[in-house]
Amino acid sequence: MKSVVIGSEGFEIVELETPQPGPGEVLIKMLACGLCGTDVEKLEGRYKGSKPVIGHEAAGIVAAVGEGVTSLKIGEAVVPHHHVNCGSCYYCIKGSPTMCPSYREYNFTPGGFSEYFIVPKFIVERRGIHKIPPGLDPIHACLTEPTACILRAIKRIAVEEPESYAVVGLGAMGLTFTQILRLNGAEQVFGLDINPLRLEVAEKYGATPLNPSTIDAVEKVRDMTGGRGVDVSIIAAGSPLALPLGIRLARRGGQVLLFAVPPHGSTLQHDISDLIVREVTIIPSNAATDREMAEALNLIVNSRIDLRGLVTHSYRIEEFEGALRTFKNGEGIKIVITP
Repeated sequence: MKSVVIGSEGFEIVELETPQPGPGEVLIKMLACGLCGTDVEKLEGRYKGSKPVIGHEAAGIVAAVGEGVTSLKIGEAVVPHHHVNCGSCYYCIKGSPTMCPSYREYNFTPGGFSEYFIVPKFIVERRGIHKIPPGLDPIHACLTEPTACILRAIKRIAVEEPESYAVVGLGAMGLTFTQILRLNGAEQVFGLDINPLRLEVAEKYGATPLNPSTIDAVEKVRDMTGGRGVDVSIIAAGSPLALPLGIRLARRGGQVLLFAVPPHGSTLQHDISDLIVREVTIIPSNAATDREMAEALNLIVNSRIDLRGLVTHSYRIEEFEGALRTFKNGEGIKIVITP
């Protein structure tokens, strides 16, 4: 089988024997797997938050089950979650499930950008493989995990009844944030990006598009919010420059939701005293639990968010180099890998 793995210099497309599931494991035939920014950062050595495995936004069908697996049948369409928490450790009990030591201990083998991959027993026995209804396009189903991350991030917003938001970075994640915020009743959503295509899509989804390279976006937002700034800024771009911009966009007493992962070693280039004087809170959000996976799948199955407008490119495994090139050139929105 073909598989994309991390090599000594970037990625390698290798031929491997199709793995067989051991006791408690499940073999998945991959039908679609989204290319995430963290995959690219791992390939470039800029992300160190989890094991060096790429491809986690996967959808497929059950190809084989190991001894003891009774909850799944061969041929069922599924979306597996690459990380699950244990549910019983200090972090899980205290409400930090994605900080569970077991959460990043397990992953797909050899990774989601493979014709077949193994889901380990730890994930299977904690119901980390979600069944999807027949007929759901796997290219849409594979967006369940990133959507789940967004749903958990929104839950972490602590501002009381926020009315205005700024989404900094309008890639697939920023545009999904935009859709869900509007779905939840947000009165004002500003979408910031320098890419004209993404600004156009954000406007279609109900955001006020702003290009910070051509206008003073901070002043514009303040003008449109009674001089205050937004209740919540959402950082959906991995550039280290996005966070300082988000801080300036936030009102006094507002919140900055740090969602996108900047390169390892990035530092905050902002006057720290400003955070105290204006009481601006920075809240990070990392990953999702299986509760959000189920909630995200429900949104997708019921067509509550538009995914067709987000997936702009699809590449086969052997075309992975082209997918990377498109991603780095910022030519599309969401890129999906298929067998």
